[in-house]
Amino acid sequence: MTGAGGLVGSHLVAALGDDHVPVEEADVVIHLAAQTIVATAYADPAATFEANVALAWRTAAAAPRTVFASTDQVYGPRPPTPVAEDAPLAPEGPYATSKAAADLLLRAMPGTVVARLANVYGPGDRHASRLVPGTVAAIREGRRPVVRGDGSARRDLLYVADAVSALLVLAERGEEGEAYNVGTGEGHAVVEVVEALLRVAGSDLEPDVLGGAPPGEGGERALDTAKLRALGWEPRVGLEEGLRRTWASAVQG
Repeated sequence: MTGAGGLVGSHLVAALGDDHVPVEEADVVIHLAAQTIVATAYADPAATFEANVALAWRTAAAAPRTVFASTDQVYGPRPPTPVAEDAPLAPEGPYATSKAAADLLLRAMPGTVVARLANVYGPGDRHASRLVPGTVAAIREGRRPVVRGDGSARRDLLYVADAVSALLVLAERGEEGEAYNVGTGEGHAVVEVVEALLRVAGSDLEPDVLGGAPPGEGGERALDTAKLRALGWEPRVGLEEGLRRTWASAVQG
């Protein structure tokens, strides 16, 4: 696998245990390495395309079988929900466009399966610019959690353990050349997620809703996962429980 230092990668390494081997020795490579921060992509699109397209192509070209971690952002900010895999790709901004480009390119390569992941969250995410870890950090520091935009954007949030189990199913049973949605099928408003975390943490802080619509962060997303469920996978951790586990891990250090 690649990207072992990221949120999903670190949990995948733990799940694999002794089954984790160097990339050059693997029968299946789960490719997670990427530039995943939307704001960074706007600041440096060229580096983002190098990380998200060129590196993905080189990895898949060197592996007998690859599971490529794409994103639900390839469908654009306002697809029909829940959106199925045959919906047109309509990415907005350099991050989503880079992932869509790699998604299309790799599906044309032998032995590649694409996993279009919803917003993955869980213990160990160090990127405070993201919704859940940023909110956790604010609560722990006694600050009001900032909500970029008006808080109405809706996201399909997937607990990291469910993302890992989906990737393992796709590594074993995914059909090459196919894309599979990986999510819960349910969208949650950003402000509702923040309020849920405040509730889980027992905090009386109020969200600081900035208003407006930051680039690449508006709209509504929820994934139709029937295709993946047909392989025997389903998400097991609901949002409230996932947030509870994430908060407990953060306060335990």
